[in-house]
Amino acid sequence: WYQRRVREGRNMALSFVRTRYFLLLDDDMMVLKTTNLSVMIDILDTTDTTVVGGEMVDRINNFASLMKFGYFGGTKRKMGLFPSTCEKANRTVPNYPTCLQCDLNTNVFMARTENIRSIGGWDPELKVLEHKDIFIRIKAAEYKLATCRDVKVIHDPPKEGSDELNEEYLAKRKAQYSRLYHLLLNRYNIEEIFFSYKQEVNDRGEVMFFNKSGVDKPCNAIV
Repeated sequence: WYQRRVREGRNMALSFVRTRYFLLLDDDMMVLKTTNLSVMIDILDTTDTTVVGGEMVDRINNFASLMKFGYFGGTKRKMGLFPSTCEKANRTVPNYPTCLQCDLNTNVFMARTENIRSIGGWDPELKVLEHKDIFIRIKAAEYKLATCRDVKVIHDPPKEGSDELNEEYLAKRKAQYSRLYHLLLNRYNIEEIFFSYKQEVNDRGEVMFFNKSGVDKPCNAIV
């Protein structure tokens, strides 16, 4: 699984799209009869939003986050992800009270085809974490992203004990995450990436850091 060229496949699919918008889901996600795709189309039709994301019903943390770059009171340039801030800041999309303006979402979204083509689609070098990279580039292009609480899909990942979760796979996936996070650090000239589940940055173990010295501080929020 970890050697498959998913990113090239997505870019090839993007090159074949002939509609204004496209819907992206990972292959372990399933649309429900109640999945409200029409609200995604409505937002793209009536606002200047570029990407409209949804949620996974079985995930407590859906990673809908604000993304900020800065020094946050220190000397290192950092990228901070704030999963709770979109809702707390009341950043609703006008006329769509269940949808929030954010910067990062999961791989459940509908987007404007030409806008995603304009930023080059997905980076084939990244076998994991490609969604964080593309959302960074969406933000850098000043495109708008929203996430809708009433657009839900089922996430059905491999179960514990399956062939896809053997020790070899897990070891290689862990190594890939660490290596590609450091690649992202270098690409965007940042020293650390952290998640904070509070609106403020703190030093009480509630954030995760990947830094250029190779020190990874563990936190379940990263995967």
